[in-house]
Amino acid sequence: MTARTLRYAPHVAVFAVGYVTFTYSAVPGYVAARYGATITTVGFLMSAALLSFVLAQAVADRLASRWTTTQALLGLLGAHAALAVALDFAPSLESLLVLRALWGLAGGLLLSIGATHVARLYDGRAATRQQGVYGGMLTLGGAFGFLLAEPVVSLTGGFGVHALGAPLALPAIAMLWPHRRGTRTAGTAASGGFRTVLANRVVLVAALCYVATIGAYITLSTFITAYFDDLGVTGPLNAAVLATATAGRALGGTVSARWGVSDARIVSVTTLLGALAFVGLLVDARVVALVGPLVAMIAVSLPFGAVYNLAAAATAQETAALALVVAAGNVAAVALPTFTGVVRANTGGYAAVFCVLAALLLAASLAARQTR
Repeated sequence: MTARTLRYAPHVAVFAVGYVTFTYSAVPGYVAARYGATITTVGFLMSAALLSFVLAQAVADRLASRWTTTQALLGLLGAHAALAVALDFAPSLESLLVLRALWGLAGGLLLSIGATHVARLYDGRAATRQQGVYGGMLTLGGAFGFLLAEPVVSLTGGFGVHALGAPLALPAIAMLWPHRRGTRTAGTAASGGFRTVLANRVVLVAALCYVATIGAYITLSTFITAYFDDLGVTGPLNAAVLATATAGRALGGTVSARWGVSDARIVSVTTLLGALAFVGLLVDARVVALVGPLVAMIAVSLPFGAVYNLAAAATAQETAALALVVAAGNVAAVALPTFTGVVRANTGGYAAVFCVLAALLLAASLAARQTR
């Protein structure tokens, strides 16, 4: 049982990260009303967190080399919990932005250190499966946030929108605590920093694939409500999209473990499917317009675990490799939604965005094919 708690703790931890990352997005009206901000300004809260996700990766390798990932996760979960509570007491939009940025440092490190923890405890196909489940728990936390945010605001007036991320982290802390002095999650190589992994072609391919898949995922997540609004379709679409992504990430890892499909093949085939789905969205047909985004979301979610394991297995510097992948993906996650907003404002549609995403996914597919 204790071995299982060590193995599954990062999955529980990243669920809490997913909750805090996305929950405020479900109640932009509440945030705007409380701080006297515009809905557009509220969007900066996501950018603040994602930019910090990128910056945090600069110290991830050093952190996981100095301490075991178990010890690092315990410290980061404590910071996450404290900042999650502090976020709900922010007196102004400016202080909220600062706190979101500070929380993003903890959240970004939890994401990459948690993935390193998984990489150190699993090998081969089992690692791919667990990385997929790990990614699925991140999006499941986001879906939980979208479903829970409005009831929380109705019940408490707003407290808990972020602060619930603290009690959600407690099970992970309890699971890790008995192992805090153990060495099973210690690194086997000295810190080599980004300089080492930047020379590794497989890691760079994994980073490109993550840019393509996470860029597509974040763009779909951000604009899915507006997209379906234009088609006259309403409902809890953000939660539905995140649930779809959760299922896709978990399924992708299971395919590898059960049928022995290599990481490179999974990435190559699924990113090609994603590219075709976005090209299909250029066709003026309502059925395609309705089904296409869901097909695309599943396609870009399936390779999550394979991309992480592709990077981690390519070098002894697994933390630096995963940090590089996470950093590159989150740069795309900041840039692509902004680009999409500009395109939609100037053209009234998404055709140019679909072309860019299709091109990125096709490039990722071809690059992954070369590593097989």
